[in-house]
Amino acid sequence: MFGLPTATVVIIVGIPAIWVIYTLVFVFLSRGWKAEDVAEDEALARTANGADGRDGGAASANGNGGAA
Repeated sequence: MFGLPTATVVIIVGIPAIWVIYTLVFVFLSRGWKAEDVAEDEALARTANGADGRDGGAASANGNGGAA
């Protein structure tokens, strides 16, 4: 190509091609990250509010969350 050695052409074309492929794979794999963050935030909010059954109290042997 334009009288350049084959190795030079491979480097000039190959490195940007690899970078573009890497970027496309990253974008494809990271599509659901926002949904995962929302789910994680909701789970943390439930935990902070005690909605998951763990209110910080002592648990009883009956497994009823510490109620006697």
